[in-house]
Amino acid sequence: MKVKLNYLTIILILFSLFLTACNASANKTTNEEEIPELVEVDLQVPEKAEVGEKVLIKAHVTQGNEEVDDADEVVFEIWKNGSKDESQMLDFTKQEKGNYQLETNFDSSGVYYIQVHVTARRMHVMPKQQIIIGDVVPSELTTTEETDHHDHH
Repeated sequence: MKVKLNYLTIILILFSLFLTACNASANKTTNEEEIPELVEVDLQVPEKAEVGEKVLIKAHVTQGNEEVDDADEVVFEIWKNGSKDESQMLDFTKQEKGNYQLETNFDSSGVYYIQVHVTARRMHVMPKQQIIIGDVVPSELTTTEETDHHDHH
């Protein structure tokens, strides 16, 4: 009986050591996981354009030094100053090396806003830029909407 008890004790001790080692390994893996770098979007919009002129809008998406070619969603939202409720959502038309592009034109003069909504690698980024189309009276320039952009992580 003594011999069986010793084997049982040894087996229990080894099993306990195994569980402790597994738990320590799991904690080490969790603590060593890196926090991913932020997804960044460089929204490139010309300052001015003429009514009816083709305008190229680019969103260059990166994460660290890597260009993001696999964004889940890239949508360009465009609206005239004071008419955000009437904005248009347009999908990009070309993607190359982290650049998501849209070519569009504007049918009337005014101050417009372009905001790109990018969802990539479990992050959401929404930078916004202003563009002036045609001849704009100075009062239109002073009643501009906020130009901040929001990031959701």
